[in-house]
Amino acid sequence: MKVSFINPVLSSILNVLSTMAHIEPKVGIPRRKDKNEIVQGRNITGVMNMVGRKGNASIALTFSEAAILHIASEMFHSEITMIDGMVIDLVGELANMVLGGAKSELEKGGYFFQLSLPTIILGCDYLIAHKTNAPIITLPFTMLEGEFVVEAGYEEVGNYIH
Repeated sequence: MKVSFINPVLSSILNVLSTMAHIEPKVGIPRRKDKNEIVQGRNITGVMNMVGRKGNASIALTFSEAAILHIASEMFHSEITMIDGMVIDLVGELANMVLGGAKSELEKGGYFFQLSLPTIILGCDYLIAHKTNAPIITLPFTMLEGEFVVEAGYEEVGNYIH
């Protein structure tokens, strides 16, 4: 995957969390994800696809229960203690904001995409099926209250029209 694709996603998640929730998570070391890797533990994931003339992408934001409850508490300025409809909607909105910010940066580099609506997955020990054949890069983030992961894959489409 091109760094020119993943860097806007990375900077967008950091921008969204620092602006909206006043949280500055620590970025871990990126790695390539195995296609059959299961998300371990109780988590919530927002998955979105980006389709463009030059290529297609798949992005997933996966939050541990502790992480999303902390983020929700900070964003809503009240103690959130359980994942409910409001928190599920928040995960979809976070995915929209992160991809919207990344999309703006990518357009500066000539990459134009249409974004899908987010799909939300909530549960324990599940597989995220990305709609791309590209390798998936996993970027882990940590904060005192929990961890979350951003997964991204981008594949160029051959013979695109300029």
